[in-house]
Amino acid sequence: MSGKTNEERPVRGQRFLDNRGRPTLEAVGLPQAPLRDLYHRLVIARWRTFIVGWLVIYSVLHLAFAALYMLEPGCVSSVTTFWDGYFFSVQTMMTIGYGTMSPLTTYAHVLVTIEAYLGMFLTAVLTGLIFAKFAMPTANVMFANWCVVGKHEGKTTLSMRMANARGNRLISAALEVSVAKTVRTAEGETFRKVIDLKLVRRTNPLFWVGWTAMHIIDETSPFFGETQETLAQQGMEMIVILTGVDENTSQSVHARRSYGAEEIKWGARFVDIIAAAQNEGGLRRVDYRRFHDTQAHEL
Repeated sequence: MSGKTNEERPVRGQRFLDNRGRPTLEAVGLPQAPLRDLYHRLVIARWRTFIVGWLVIYSVLHLAFAALYMLEPGCVSSVTTFWDGYFFSVQTMMTIGYGTMSPLTTYAHVLVTIEAYLGMFLTAVLTGLIFAKFAMPTANVMFANWCVVGKHEGKTTLSMRMANARGNRLISAALEVSVAKTVRTAEGETFRKVIDLKLVRRTNPLFWVGWTAMHIIDETSPFFGETQETLAQQGMEMIVILTGVDENTSQSVHARRSYGAEEIKWGARFVDIIAAAQNEGGLRRVDYRRFHDTQAHEL
């Protein structure tokens, strides 16, 4: 049997986010009201799910109207089979109207009217949703695979590196960093304690090329006196959230990343990615091929 107590065993599966910033928690027991947030669900749905869902909706409606047209044989000219009715439904809902098929009876005219109104409604909704999905503000921020701990100006410093992979500029970029650790209270209970991390500089007026944020590990730091092993035992997770305003769209965007204890390199520093020499055009070169590279450094 292992000699470790519950307090000494590493805490597994305690992270709120994975290393891509995606939630790792599953919510159960919430009230189910699918139609209440239907618009929000459709806007945030993946494009593949969104497109397949709308194709299914339209196909089912066309099948239903084709069946209704077939209830009165001969109500539509040139429609003799079920699939003729199906394609007539497509032409009606999409307002194509080739002219080879047309309603002949009052029953058919009523169905065409209902389907035309429904088609206009669905087209308006679909247009709005597609516009909302395309206009949704997103950021393309690249986070280094590691955080590093080393000496900076004589102080033990935790550093994290980011870059704007889109190549545009984010105005008034701000960084929020929190550390979550599993702690035990005086009553013997365990819970996840979230501590805000103090940064040397948490804002960047013009986030364009790259940004290395720093946190000095002193007596007030949650990393003070810790090692990679002790942080792993506490299930440490560092959550990094970056927000800013896209200068092209004037919309607020955000990006996030999570680091576990195993993703912090102690006694290391980031390799410089800005070349000292200038290229032929007189511009300094940023080499993102070494963005994730680190090298040993004084601790």
